[in-house]
Amino acid sequence: MRAFTIAAIIAVLTLPAHAQMGRSKGGGGKLGQKSDEQIAAEQQKKKNEENAYKDALKKIPDAPAKQKDPWSSMR
Repeated sequence: MRAFTIAAIIAVLTLPAHAQMGRSKGGGGKLGQKSDEQIAAEQQKKKNEENAYKDALKKIPDAPAKQKDPWSSMR
């Protein structure tokens, strides 16, 4: 009886994990699949974000080449 109880508890605990695994390639509907329009919109959004990032990098001024010497007035 003890073995049956342990097996039942293990089976009950594995059911939620099995439910989260999802279906394989063969089954299922369009859940999680994207249309061509959605894919194109995401690519355009990614391209716009990349361009905005590059433009922002161009606006950052260059660091001065001369290094500052804090002890120059003490010498």
